[in-house]
Amino acid sequence: MTVIRPAKIEDAAAMACVHVDTWRTAYPGIVPEEFLANLSYERCQAGWLEVLTEPQSQTHAFVAENEQGEIVAIVSCGPIREAVAGYDGELYTLYVLKSWQGTGCGKQLVRKVAQDLASRGYHTMLIWVLKDNPACRFYERLGGRLTTEREVEIGGKQLVDVGYVWLDLAVFKD
Repeated sequence: MTVIRPAKIEDAAAMACVHVDTWRTAYPGIVPEEFLANLSYERCQAGWLEVLTEPQSQTHAFVAENEQGEIVAIVSCGPIREAVAGYDGELYTLYVLKSWQGTGCGKQLVRKVAQDLASRGYHTMLIWVLKDNPACRFYERLGGRLTTEREVEIGGKQLVDVGYVWLDLAVFKD
């Protein structure tokens, strides 16, 4: 049984591990190897601490814990960061440890984000995903509609980010 709960300051180190480890398992062959090798748990932890301690932050973060209380997946969301006409909420990050992919916790976290955004008055949700990421199929199965794309640079390599949107967050109600 996975427990979904709001992230706390003391979760930052574990969140950083999930974040970095997920990048290293999801992006070989997509993102330059040197970039993946240089990812740092410490820098990532500092970033999550900033999100979790900023009193004015509109970013909400949630974690999924296994039965032993270990964090196995993380998610964050808030107002859309880069204006895309017609969309107001954004699922910023969703990272699920490889060993937990396919267990349903990713779907639970997306549902939690959609409910959180809706409770704050947002009507739509967008997530940016690297086009070559196998997780694109996950978002499609959840009803995400591919609507836009942009170029991004990661580790000196030009990549394509695709935007999946949900036009009605009510589809995620329990």
